[in-house]
Amino acid sequence: MAYLNPPFRYRAPAAPSEALQFQRGLEKTPVKKIQRKLTVRFKHIFFFFIILAAFFFGLMKIYLFLIMWSELDVQRIEVLSPHDSVARDIQALLDPSLLGNLLLVDIATLQARIEGHRWVKEARLRKVFPASLKVEIKEREPAGILKVGQSFLLIDEEGVALERLAAAEESGLPLLLDSSFFSTHYKEKLALAWECLRSLTAEQRTEIAALDLSRCDGVSLYLNDRPTEIILGSEDFSPRLKFYQSFRDRLESEQGPLEYVDLRFRGRIYLKPAETREVAALTDPKGEGK
Repeated sequence: MAYLNPPFRYRAPAAPSEALQFQRGLEKTPVKKIQRKLTVRFKHIFFFFIILAAFFFGLMKIYLFLIMWSELDVQRIEVLSPHDSVARDIQALLDPSLLGNLLLVDIATLQARIEGHRWVKEARLRKVFPASLKVEIKEREPAGILKVGQSFLLIDEEGVALERLAAAEESGLPLLLDSSFFSTHYKEKLALAWECLRSLTAEQRTEIAALDLSRCDGVSLYLNDRPTEIILGSEDFSPRLKFYQSFRDRLESEQGPLEYVDLRFRGRIYLKPAETREVAALTDPKGEGK
């Protein structure tokens, strides 16, 4: 007898590779946050403003006490300056009895007053509690002597007049001349004079008697031992002066005393011999004998 279907065979279920275990707490548990609402009431705002008002009222009382406290009145002013005469002038400008309380001292106003002094270039003021004021002075440095008419003025590099001199003293400072007495282009002429002096060597500067700034296109020099006007122009001051000095003796031996020597043109010298009647005038380029 034939069967159409294969015989039934029992198959046991396959054993799991690992036994399943249940562990409590491994699952994610949502965390519920507790939120509290802060209620601001009118009494809270009222008390806040009361505390704030009391704080500022206390500050006001402390401030009024300090500005009226006699222990903070300015009693001493210390002035530090290189020259005693300038320090005395500044002391005279600042009367401690008129300054009052140190907290109320206006530093900017006092600084402007002090820097109005002709010798003061910069002033630094500092309050030193409880009752002192310290003033540090940076003085102006004399840079030259200006001849204006028959007057001689000691000036600094900015052109501020420091003192009036009786004559061009032997101060080692350059004498600056101008036929128009520096009535025009004052700052520009001074800038050109300082540029010329800075470019010269130390030896050349010691030989200079005066700088003439009358020409609009440059500087002219007078040397200590010669009355000749040396026209240098507006550049190459030191090389041009050196060039003239190397040929000076030869030129004067051939031409005699010279009224001027023009060195403004590269590689060329233009000169004018002095006439006999002009020699006496040339010996006094500073005009001190007039």
